[in-house]
Amino acid sequence: MTAYRLNVAELHRRLNAARSQRGLSWRAVARDAGVGSNAVHRLTKGHAPDAHTLVSLLAWLDLDVAYVTVPATPKAEGSDR
Repeated sequence: MTAYRLNVAELHRRLNAARSQRGLSWRAVARDAGVGSNAVHRLTKGHAPDAHTLVSLLAWLDLDVAYVTVPATPKAEGSDR
């Protein structure tokens, strides 16, 4: 089974495109998606959202999670990172 990770930059890109197209502020995106504005602000700074925020933002975008995930790179043997 392939593991996947969230591509935060792609999620941000898609949110920003939808936000701009709809003429909304980031605060309005957060309100309309039902998440805290701080969570959206953190995402714009490159931090991964928690599960609730991710699901809510994907619903607001009407987007499947497959569009913002990529296969995870396996850790090198003996690597702590």
